Amino acid sequence: MKNWLTWALIIAALLYALWFRSGPQQQPVELPGGPVPLQDNRAVPYDKPAPPPQPSEPAPTFGGYPCSGDCSEDKAGYRWAEQHGITDPDACTGNTGAFIDGCRVYARQRAANSQKN
Repeated sequence: MKNWLTWALIIAALLYALWFRSGPQQQPVELPGGPVPLQDNRAVPYDKPAPPPQPSEPAPTFGGYPCSGDCSEDKAGYRWAEQHGITDPDACTGNTGAFIDGCRVYARQRAANSQKN
């Protein structure tokens, strides 16, 4: 019987919880015209239509490859391939994909020019 106060508090808390649980349930309010659909109850924040989408500028490309910014890495790869006389696109190497793409553009142009002659 040492813990009678603890048990009394636990029992009181359970009875309190059960009393609120079995209390009256909230009933929906009946309107004179009948129930109103939720979508008709919502307030419209603005009456303005959404602005039309702005046309986006096309992404920059270098020799048919998409590039970011000013295409400087692609241009550097092109100059490197030009300086080294690269004619095979598979021979292009570099640290970035953009550099390699620039090299491949030069190699393909050079291969296309050599086939014309």
